[in-house]
Amino acid sequence: MPFRLLVPLGLLCSLLPLHHGAPGPDGTAPDPAHYRERVKAMFYHAYDSYLENAFPYDELRPLTCDGHDTWGSFSLTLIDALDTLLILGNVSEFQRVVEVLQDNVDFDIDVNASVFETNIRVVGGLLSAHLLSKKAGVEVEAGWPCSGPLLRMAEEAARKLLPAFQTPTGMPYGTVNLLHGVNPGETPVTCTAGIGTFIVEFATLSSLTGDPVFEDVARAALMRLWESRSDIGLSLIGDIDNAMRTFLNYYTVWKQFGGLPEFYNIPQGYTVEKREGYPLRPELIESAMYLYRATGDPTLLELGRDAVESIEKISKVECGFATIKDLRDHKLDNRMESFFLAETVKYLYLLFDPDNFIHNNGSTFDAVITPYGECILGAGGYIFNTEAHPIDPAALHCCRRLKEEQWEVEDLMREFYSLKRNRSRFQKTTMSSGPWEPPAGPGTFSSPENHDETREKKPAKQKIPLLSCPSQPFTSKLALLGQVFLDSS
Repeated sequence: MPFRLLVPLGLLCSLLPLHHGAPGPDGTAPDPAHYRERVKAMFYHAYDSYLENAFPYDELRPLTCDGHDTWGSFSLTLIDALDTLLILGNVSEFQRVVEVLQDNVDFDIDVNASVFETNIRVVGGLLSAHLLSKKAGVEVEAGWPCSGPLLRMAEEAARKLLPAFQTPTGMPYGTVNLLHGVNPGETPVTCTAGIGTFIVEFATLSSLTGDPVFEDVARAALMRLWESRSDIGLSLIGDIDNAMRTFLNYYTVWKQFGGLPEFYNIPQGYTVEKREGYPLRPELIESAMYLYRATGDPTLLELGRDAVESIEKISKVECGFATIKDLRDHKLDNRMESFFLAETVKYLYLLFDPDNFIHNNGSTFDAVITPYGECILGAGGYIFNTEAHPIDPAALHCCRRLKEEQWEVEDLMREFYSLKRNRSRFQKTTMSSGPWEPPAGPGTFSSPENHDETREKKPAKQKIPLLSCPSQPFTSKLALLGQVFLDSS
């Protein structure tokens, strides 16, 4: 499953050292607590203004102090802000909003919605909030995280997007009508992000619900996109030094203009295309968050402080934060996009909160009993989707519907204990014509028939290990199945 390839990267990011309080370029040390409170104030200024002036519309219009629907009609800002509420520590509001969303959001509506934006904001936001519900003190239903109201909402929203993938290539259309499907006159032109960024949300959804259709369509679209790459190929993971150099070039533009161009002419340098002016975008803060976690460079913490001050100075208005249309003359756009609360504020806050649960290094976790066995959640290594919604990759292994996978783990466990007790006996037994029987004594497992009477008996001869990689140590085999056992266990 391609999504599993992202798990080690997410775990690596959570374990890299963080150097908080290090001196900035001017020799001063930013005070994380001070800036945490300033970011909180920024969040609640915008959030409260949305609730007072725009709810239940998608987004706030801060210049006219009213609301409008933009990407659908989902109370989008409320969905996008939900996990940010928990990251800021507001458990009671998280619980209240969960109830509000269940009572007010309906996806069975005659609305043309962006497939990409609905996925990253709505499906991603609901999945993240679902997996964080227990941490937020929500009374979860039996079977969680394999069931729950937010999961059902995410599944309903995703199913509304599936008709967009019914194309000759498997790559989705850009928009879909949530009630009627793809419009006959829908344009076939879409962007790269609108094709290849569904795998995080859709693979998570398939793992939690047991329905493979979501991961299947996302993987097919991603693979077709990869097959269509140019002759020069595509670098998926860049060198960290090159990333830092590129980022510092962006920082220079930020300092000069107060923001970043949205489009670039790569051969000619930093020029603006397609849109006049220098719009305020969250990409600089997003990049700062990722690179700071990877490098601990104090310059990035300093930039976070600059971003807080710039946003407050330039874009704050009476009832929210206006999008800056042109930072050269501070011309304002009458729109506060939902990503301001989902991404911009979240990344700013996490830059100054080293003890946040998102930064967990695995020292604490929650053991959860599901209908499919015990699983571990909340141990860290969160994967952020495009809209900065954190997904716990451990949840992918909590809701296995395929009994064959459970049997494979059991066979590996029996193989391990047999090797540990008597390697020579194990080798002789596996080469025999009869079925393998576990040795008697404490610590052994029951036979497959006793463990699950509905399981069919395997053929008598079984000479090839299930994973077809006998040279690997047992710990590596289990790691492939999403579980890690230390040698001392």
